[in-house]
Amino acid sequence: MFAQRYVIGNDKRIGSEAPVRARLRGQNTDRRAMDMRVSEETAHNNELTMTEERKITSTPVMEFYRDKCVLITGGTGFIGRLLIEKMLRINVRQIILLSRPKKGKTVQERCDDLFSSVVFMNLKKEFPTFTERVKLIDGDLQHPSLGLSEESIEFIVNNAQIVLHAASDVRFDQALKKAIEVNVRGTRDLLRLTERIVNLQVFIYISTAYSNCPQSVIKETFYPPPSDPQSMINLVEAMDERFEEHMNKTVNDFIHPWPNTYVYTKALTEDIVRQYGQLLPVAVVRPSIVIATNEEPIGGWTDNIYGLNGVIAGVALGIIRIMHVDDNNAADIIPADYVVNAVLAAGWQTYIERFIYHHLRKHERPLPATQSNGELKGVAKPRTKIYNCVTGSDNPISYQKIYEYSIEVGKSCPPKKSLWIVCHNTTKSKYMYEFYKLLYHLLPAFLIDTYLRAIRRTPRIMDLYRKVHKFATVIEYFANGKWTFENENMRSLRERLSPDDQIMFPCNVKKLVWVDYFWTYIHGLRKHIANEPLENLDEAIKRHKQMRILHFFILVAYYSVCALILFYLAKAVGILLF
Repeated sequence: MFAQRYVIGNDKRIGSEAPVRARLRGQNTDRRAMDMRVSEETAHNNELTMTEERKITSTPVMEFYRDKCVLITGGTGFIGRLLIEKMLRINVRQIILLSRPKKGKTVQERCDDLFSSVVFMNLKKEFPTFTERVKLIDGDLQHPSLGLSEESIEFIVNNAQIVLHAASDVRFDQALKKAIEVNVRGTRDLLRLTERIVNLQVFIYISTAYSNCPQSVIKETFYPPPSDPQSMINLVEAMDERFEEHMNKTVNDFIHPWPNTYVYTKALTEDIVRQYGQLLPVAVVRPSIVIATNEEPIGGWTDNIYGLNGVIAGVALGIIRIMHVDDNNAADIIPADYVVNAVLAAGWQTYIERFIYHHLRKHERPLPATQSNGELKGVAKPRTKIYNCVTGSDNPISYQKIYEYSIEVGKSCPPKKSLWIVCHNTTKSKYMYEFYKLLYHLLPAFLIDTYLRAIRRTPRIMDLYRKVHKFATVIEYFANGKWTFENENMRSLRERLSPDDQIMFPCNVKKLVWVDYFWTYIHGLRKHIANEPLENLDEAIKRHKQMRILHFFILVAYYSVCALILFYLAKAVGILLF
């Protein structure tokens, strides 16, 4: 078999998955009743979690962040919003948020746009005036010196204590010039600013686990950069339009063996962080493929269709029917709230290690007992730690399981606005993928667009599949690659958290039950990406039942036509002798 078609057969119930899988299937129960019961269970579990959290008013990590002034970049992005929500919930004194200015919008209007997100719904109930603790400052990583005014620089230098750098241009197909300006030069300029901060306690850089993807084994260490970062900054700053156009045409050869400008510039940026880490209290967190939240502040929340989110949404909407992927590969995915908690825990540990080091240096006796480099014997200078925030080492899940869980859950909550029912296939063969792409995507799209033209409506399906195939090309490198991520630093960090911190800042992926998570995840995608309310669920299920019947008849007609075409083609070229 060249392609694997996902059809859920008889369930081999293993261990603790059995009762959950039975619930997912909804055997011998009405689906609506099942959804209501699950909603009640989810609400009950959330209530227990929130109650448990409310009982905890002080932990080592919470005390570190309490009453601090935190500078955040990328606060309007996916991870950034979750960081802001979490830090406001644990009572930081102030958040300084670097935000690109928008024409025609005041600072207050931009604040209102940011905090209108459902992510801040619970926060508004607990802390109605929380926006007073957020100060927006106009800044842009693409501009030299972050585009900051002297007044803004002075405010940051005199007030910020913690810097969380979550901003980056995450588009895989971004032009090299802009990717370097934002990701590399922007980080360099932020670190230059950080050097001047009077009461700096820690700087955390959020990178990616795939920054060194040409390596098959990725350790929690710095790797030699693909080029000198400063030289690359100088290069793009000297580019004229003609040179930039030439570079865009040859960029894949230039950045090889890195597959795209995003991971290439992340590798460059990590080397800049390494250099500044020799002087500043710095840590690097490398998350793998970040997907929707597990619990905090709400389960299943996401605001983008990057990576796996886009694949699952495309499959659920009946758009993606074939993928070039090795089903047996481990998909190193991690919920966004686990990443946020890991970042905050890493910030705490970085500060503690630096504090202990400087305390011992100050009180160590006798003073003359030093090494040639000036360090005290027995007092190791803390190095810049890297935390690979991944799941593959501790709680792996294959693409096959992802598709099985997603499709099974999707049966109870299909989107009403889908193009068609779920008909998902995969293949490891690049050649068979191209064939199936023609068969499952392009030919049906051509027929639908021809029909739309015939009834004088705008054809749009072929354009849709051009975007889908561009997206598929971008992610297939990661879907078919194999990596081993070492994560001893991350494991050590989890173990150092107090029992209360493990409740307040859950980041132990070993405790993540994938089959339960995907129930939350798929419902979250339906609500937050497809923007479909629970109220239309009955209509959606009825529509999908009708489409399944129609799908059967269309398949019969479709393959009959294909067979006839092949028959007459073969006859025309003389292959058939009768």
